[in-house]
Amino acid sequence: MLSKAVILAAGSASRMQKNIERYISNREELSAVKKGEKMAASFENYPFLDYQILNLIQAGLREINLVLNPEDTFFTNHYNKNGKILFPEAVISYSFQKIPDGTAHAVLVAERFINGDRFVVLNGDNNYSARSIQMLLNTPEKYSSMVAFDTVGFNESTREKLKSFAVVETEDGKLREIVEKTQNPEKYITRDLLYTINNDRLRVNNSIMTSMNLWCFAPAMMYACRDVGRYEPRKEGKPGEFELPDAVKLWMQQGGEILVYYACEDVLDLTMAEDVKIVGSNIRKNLIDKMLELEKRYTRL
Repeated sequence: MLSKAVILAAGSASRMQKNIERYISNREELSAVKKGEKMAASFENYPFLDYQILNLIQAGLREINLVLNPEDTFFTNHYNKNGKILFPEAVISYSFQKIPDGTAHAVLVAERFINGDRFVVLNGDNNYSARSIQMLLNTPEKYSSMVAFDTVGFNESTREKLKSFAVVETEDGKLREIVEKTQNPEKYITRDLLYTINNDRLRVNNSIMTSMNLWCFAPAMMYACRDVGRYEPRKEGKPGEFELPDAVKLWMQQGGEILVYYACEDVLDLTMAEDVKIVGSNIRKNLIDKMLELEKRYTRL
């Protein structure tokens, strides 16, 4: 049974640093965000990452591994102290990415945790619903899978970032291509039968489908993460990184197939400083049940 999730949380949060003091006043949170642990930003008194761990547990995952920078201590301290009380259903562990060398490399550093099993991978700075995660848990064993999100379901702020996301092309319910940061996302319209939570097929017409980095991988994906080449440098003078979408493409070239599950729902995105205000507003409006559940759990401390 699929029980493992790897949360990618070792980034530098460089895009969030500008004007972050306008949105976060708590000294401990601010210090953590400035070190790169942007998921330490709290919403209704609970760190952003708590909401995602709660979703993972409610989806049915029981082993959760955080990929962190070894200098980041906010979450190791938080979950070492409180994790067993807050989330007794799950075991939270850590892997450490000493060099920020891309998302495929981040998956690779969690290899000991994965230990030859199937696993879910997700971004730490996004919030995905328990339902979208549950889709992946229904993936037939011989396949890998992803959740593709219809942009119609996004909040306005996330939709405005569309050109910075990856859009996907599909064929017969399987991933055909990932197109990173296109300036013309409207060119990539999905007309296909995609998978739903019960592995039924849903006809999708005229939708722009995005990858928000929510995956279920067969163990063999680790070979692609190990063999993938560096992505071309994004900034002059800096080396390229080993990126997960490139590892996925390599794995498909080698015969791997990835089922595409359809979701039309919001994904909260914590990238820029101003996102703190936007995410907070959306949590208060749309995730009241998660807030109340975390409130109940925190009374145990």
